Amino acid sequence: MGEINRESARTETIPEANHGEKKRICLVCVLVVLFSLSAGLLCAETLRMGILPVIDTLPLQVGVAEGYFKAENLNVKLVSFSSAMERNTAMQSGQLDGFFGDIPATLLMIRNNIPVRFLTISYATDRKQRMFGLMLSPELPMVREKGKITVAISKASIIEYLLDILKQAPETDMMQLEPVEIKRMPLRVQMLLTGKIDAALLPEPMASLAQSRGARPVVTDQALDIPLTVLNLHGAKGHLSEPFVRAYTRSVDAINRAPEKYRALMIKTCRIPKDLVDNFPMYQYPDPRIPTQTEVQQVQDWMIKKGLLNESIPYDRLIP
Repeated sequence: MGEINRESARTETIPEANHGEKKRICLVCVLVVLFSLSAGLLCAETLRMGILPVIDTLPLQVGVAEGYFKAENLNVKLVSFSSAMERNTAMQSGQLDGFFGDIPATLLMIRNNIPVRFLTISYATDRKQRMFGLMLSPELPMVREKGKITVAISKASIIEYLLDILKQAPETDMMQLEPVEIKRMPLRVQMLLTGKIDAALLPEPMASLAQSRGARPVVTDQALDIPLTVLNLHGAKGHLSEPFVRAYTRSVDAINRAPEKYRALMIKTCRIPKDLVDNFPMYQYPDPRIPTQTEVQQVQDWMIKKGLLNESIPYDRLIP
């Protein structure tokens, strides 16, 4: 009888042993999963991208919010600056791995021995969407729309490049457009609306804001066919170009497919004025591509004429 009880006791302990073994196996599995996730995070490459709070950068914001960059094992950190000057300083001092800007800014960075290369165009002119508009002050009398017109711009930028192109447009034929550098965008808008300057070449949504407060549009970028803004990456991070562009392409596709889904994100990150949040259009974004050699050379020729470059930078130094 005693033997039977001892055998029963041994038999009864078997389920407990099996249960303990299962717990140990589960614990090992959890540890393996956690280790794998940690290893993935440790292996993810960090990219610090300097940006401005403008609508051209919405695909970057979507890429972070939707996890598209993370899916490519990229830890993209968007560092926002209030001015291009602050962004440039951060890039030149090694605080950034890449930046959102324009072709003139890219070329000037290379001139200053920062080996950046184009990742993709962020935005290009589009006949269906105004991105830049030459706006006249509401304080400027109609009779003064001919002759000398002072125009607020930022120099050595896509805005100055655009102004020189728009001087050839039929709409400005009777105007003598004289650029005046006003570095900060909010000040340009304020001076335009108060009549302290005759006109300003403004990007969206500032052009729409100025128009809603009485500024008169003269001509826009919509008839042109040029890239306006670009993304750049430091040469030391060049091996990350392909996964970055794959993720960025997913962002562009997502916005173009369902733009209203990202309205709240645009309002939050792209400095949309309160007056415009309900009615400001959701933009369509171009398929990612590198600026062509011709497009880049046109900008270089202009910069050489302006004294911003001494000579052209070879195209193969600009592309991945």
